[in-house]
Amino acid sequence: MTPNKDWMAIEDYINDESYKAGVDSFLDFAFQKLCTETIRCPCLKCLNIETGDRDKVRNHLLVYGIVKRYTFWYHHGERRDEPQSMSIDGDGDLEGNEN
Repeated sequence: MTPNKDWMAIEDYINDESYKAGVDSFLDFAFQKLCTETIRCPCLKCLNIETGDRDKVRNHLLVYGIVKRYTFWYHHGERRDEPQSMSIDGDGDLEGNEN
């Protein structure tokens, strides 16, 4: 199952704990799916062109932020038929994450 992606939309991500947790969840997903030492870095500096190990990619995502339009993580092992995680909407109801 793909992790919740709500954290990607956080504008003021620098000190946001849910953003940091989202980054860690993304990294867990990507490294588990790809079974590799390095992955493409989806930060605003690298734009999925440069690669890095977990520490480098994590630091880049925390400093530069993630590319907001990268909502289908095809470079990081997500598949079209993979179930999406659930998120809570503004009313507190569960809804499917369609990103």
